[in-house]
Amino acid sequence: MSIVLNAKYDDATHSLRLPEPLEGFADQESVSVIVDHAEAKRPWSELEGILKGENAESFSRAIEEAFPIEPVKQ
Repeated sequence: MSIVLNAKYDDATHSLRLPEPLEGFADQESVSVIVDHAEAKRPWSELEGILKGENAESFSRAIEEAFPIEPVKQ
């Protein structure tokens, strides 16, 4: 049987966190894994979630004012 899942790597436990249980596999059963970077690392993605609450809202407003979204011409 072969399936493809995107898992999260947990450096603290050196384990892969699956999005859902694997059906048809017993607990502690050995499986083969091919590891590949699912997506290229984006430098800006490291900033996600740094700001909270009012600071995040203020920054969001500043970005929206600096780069307004213009309606698409039809």
